[in-house]
Amino acid sequence: MGADRWVLPAMLLWPVIAALLVRLLGRDQTAETDGARSASGLDARVLTVGAMAVEAMLAVVLWGVYDPSQQGWQARVDMPWLSDLGATFSVGVDGLSLPMVVLTAFVLPLALLGSWNNVRVRTPAFGALALLLTSGLVGVFVSLDLLLFYLAWELMLIPTYLLVGVWGAAGTSRASLRYVLFTIVGSLLMLVAIIALWNAGGGASLHLDALRDVMLSPRAQLFMFLAFFSAFAVKSALVPFHTWLPDAQGAAPTFAAVTLGLKVGAYGILRFAMPLFPAAATNDTVRTTILVLSVVAIVYGALLAMAQRDLKRLISYSSISHLGFIMLGTFALTQQSVQGAVMSIVNSGISTSALFLMAGMLEDRTGTTDLEAFGGIARVVPWFAVMFTVVMLSTVALPGTNGFVGEFLVLLGTYAELPAMAVIATSGVIFAAAYGMRALQLVLFGSFDRGKLGTLTDLTMREKLVLSVFAVAIVYLGFVPQPMLQRSERASRDLIEAVRFGPNAPVPTPPVSLNR
Repeated sequence: MGADRWVLPAMLLWPVIAALLVRLLGRDQTAETDGARSASGLDARVLTVGAMAVEAMLAVVLWGVYDPSQQGWQARVDMPWLSDLGATFSVGVDGLSLPMVVLTAFVLPLALLGSWNNVRVRTPAFGALALLLTSGLVGVFVSLDLLLFYLAWELMLIPTYLLVGVWGAAGTSRASLRYVLFTIVGSLLMLVAIIALWNAGGGASLHLDALRDVMLSPRAQLFMFLAFFSAFAVKSALVPFHTWLPDAQGAAPTFAAVTLGLKVGAYGILRFAMPLFPAAATNDTVRTTILVLSVVAIVYGALLAMAQRDLKRLISYSSISHLGFIMLGTFALTQQSVQGAVMSIVNSGISTSALFLMAGMLEDRTGTTDLEAFGGIARVVPWFAVMFTVVMLSTVALPGTNGFVGEFLVLLGTYAELPAMAVIATSGVIFAAAYGMRALQLVLFGSFDRGKLGTLTDLTMREKLVLSVFAVAIVYLGFVPQPMLQRSERASRDLIEAVRFGPNAPVPTPPVSLNR
């Protein structure tokens, strides 16, 4: 069927078309008054989930046509766009971007299904923004032209801001404002660097492959790398750029909290910042600083997670700790560590998304996510208790779960290059077990107040289905990670070679001869 020639454009265009249809044809829940249905139109939530299901099927097609034995971009499409600027509509995937696309395509409809009753007003607008966000996220992962990538990046940020600001909890203006200020400043710095890089290349092309061959001085690389890195570090909430994330996720509706937890910025560093500016990425001062910040994020995020009284904030800080492992594996620059970083991005997307969904389910039932408001609820909600335990064990990287595979590869690859960093980072696993077990104790096995929680309802069939998909993914990737590792192996090796030996890589200093 020649799917490799149309599947990526379809994945970008379909959510935009579907967003328009949902906005125009979807029925708002608030349109039903006094038991009377709106004269026409389907529930906007049903239309949105249906459109996202089509996107997930397209992702399955993409996974099927991808050949892990081939090198370079696959399912690539190049079409003329802004020829005067050298910009093209160029999309493609490799072993780094393919898992991100598939993760996004499946997590978003599951997040909407799992938070079905979380948003009850202006649902057509909510669904349209969710679909635009889907297109933006996919565009970030498949864009090979930097101008197209920047447009997809902004298409991802703007709907997220609106989802948090409009449908978030009362008093979310501060959280949404901090989010937009942090991300816009980083995005503008990245735009300046894109323009400077395009100008250094003679204004001939904005394609990633062409810009990687542009010869830059170490000083120019350093400034451009820092501009790109700032945008990606802010979006990923790397310490010390993390302060906006717990507030935003705590105030956001469940669907938006899930999307904020996806490690899009970490992918941007792997795809753009490091291969475009290898001398800066491997600069001793820059690399050491980022590695130290990564280890700090691992320990700091885990310790703060241990101190939280709110479940959503606990999950946010655990996500910051997980990002530390991802960044550590990325900048350790070994085959195992980079593959572990890619695996950890996917694993974090699965586990953190499931935890936020369950926090949202508790909030919908009780009106709070305060850990001290629960206790002993395993007696009345056994299905929830089982699922919460499975996902929390994945978060703390128990062997046999997906979280263990990614963090083990990161630590294994880092130890070969930076043993001291790996040993310190290992303490994050211990702290993770502490905050994870504390959360399980407080929520499931504490003192039970039958007067307040005796009428708490267990998971519905829809919620069981959604969380079962996450549980299967957790166990499957824990025992059978090979399909994903096979697809990321060649791309990870190509990334390491490009950073260490590419055109802009630092020239190794020749050894000093002692012979006269």
